Amino acid sequence: MKKLLLVAVCAMAVMMSCKNKGQNAAAEGADSDSVVIDSVLAEMPDTAPPPMFLFDNGKKYMQLLYWFDIEEPKKTDDMEKSEYEIYHNSWALQDRFRRNAAKFTNIVTDGKTFKVKFVDEVLKDPDGNRPSIGQLHGRDEIPSLSARFEMANAKEKVKNGRGCVAVVTDEYLASRKILEIKEGRPSYNNPEKLPKDIVKKLEQQYNMKAERSCKVATIGGKYIWGSLQFKGAYEKAPKDKYDPDRKFSLALDVLIDGDKVYTHESLGYCGEGNDVSWNADDDGMYIPNDIIAAFEGPKGLELCYIHGAPESFEIGMIYLLDGKLVECMYEMFQTMIDEDIPVWKKDIAEMNKLFQQKNKIAGVKLTKWAHVWMGDDEEWIHMADKDEEYGGIFVRKNGKIQLMQVEDPKRKALKMEVNGIAYLKFAGSAGGPSWYTEIIGYKGGKQVEKFNMLEVEGEIDECQLNGKTMSEEDARAYVEKFADAKPLNEYWNNPQE
Repeated sequence: MKKLLLVAVCAMAVMMSCKNKGQNAAAEGADSDSVVIDSVLAEMPDTAPPPMFLFDNGKKYMQLLYWFDIEEPKKTDDMEKSEYEIYHNSWALQDRFRRNAAKFTNIVTDGKTFKVKFVDEVLKDPDGNRPSIGQLHGRDEIPSLSARFEMANAKEKVKNGRGCVAVVTDEYLASRKILEIKEGRPSYNNPEKLPKDIVKKLEQQYNMKAERSCKVATIGGKYIWGSLQFKGAYEKAPKDKYDPDRKFSLALDVLIDGDKVYTHESLGYCGEGNDVSWNADDDGMYIPNDIIAAFEGPKGLELCYIHGAPESFEIGMIYLLDGKLVECMYEMFQTMIDEDIPVWKKDIAEMNKLFQQKNKIAGVKLTKWAHVWMGDDEEWIHMADKDEEYGGIFVRKNGKIQLMQVEDPKRKALKMEVNGIAYLKFAGSAGGPSWYTEIIGYKGGKQVEKFNMLEVEGEIDECQLNGKTMSEEDARAYVEKFADAKPLNEYWNNPQE
């Protein structure tokens, strides 16, 4: 199987972070003022938590991913009180969502609501171990610690190109008005720009030149949400205590309400030649927060945001409170790239069963395994016994495992891929002065080509391709195409067994 490149990526601190780093044109400065978001959350009854986010990869279930283990963290002797409070607050927020999971019954997207229902929690992987935490997987076969949801009406489909939707309780909705979101021109390289007068105003405020602006969306027919990226280094950025000489770049998330402009700062890195970046592989372009649901709440505007970058996926809330734009990050998840599908204990047992049915060799147990990357839509797995004398080559597709070929002390496989066809090549002694070559091609988990050749004292005695005899010249040319065939794998899992 080809390695799957998934959408972005990287788990950072396990904490809920609430920040107001931005200059605020409507608030007469107050750049360094701290906005206490805890009071907003505290005013919400425990049974009516703030919005949460469901990840939807188009499969049967949507997931509310956990970013912390489900057990309450304990303070250790070497842990500072402030450090423990950060961890405990993060766990407490997640636990609040867990305890009220069944009450999250409303997906809000495109200004509309759809009913969903809580199904269960994923607390163990197929081997009975705790699944990954804080990781966003693109394959259903790889479990994450999470709660699972499904549409209340199985016939309803939510069209969502972001892979993530906001989910809220009935009580939350009852005290808020849903605002419609209209996206700007969806072009990463040539986006719709913010109004020129706003850009000029912010340039003057920060005494920096704008590099790029983007109008992301219009919210509730009133607010404009966008971003502005400045050129070069931000001279007024706070110093890095570990590297005081480090330079930072600056981008703003921007909320426009008529003649009022609210901003939230996002610091990136400014390197040699004033090259800037905020995320890995962002090509020097700031990726703005994407608003996926918006509400007019008792205290003002409430925005559900996601930030999907090449190697991270962040979720959280943005509030407009007391004239300040406040970001409350729930978590930044790691999105896995080039990820192997695990081989579970049940898979190993099934492959041993298929191997024994084919070979019936007493005392041989396949314990080592490795993925073999070839073919467009097949997942190949190579297994061997502890001494690597016997082996099996398998394909796992749609959860089903097939035994394709076996290996023994005299028959070992090499691999090669040609024009989307996965080939296995076997060659070795056929006894005495004889030498055999066998090349088998597979596509979609099915055999599509087979070549056999027997040589005696270096002369071709017989050769066939798909049952038809070939000339010696054609046979030599065919075999030559596979001269660069490689070993199936370079390492093994479970090598100690």
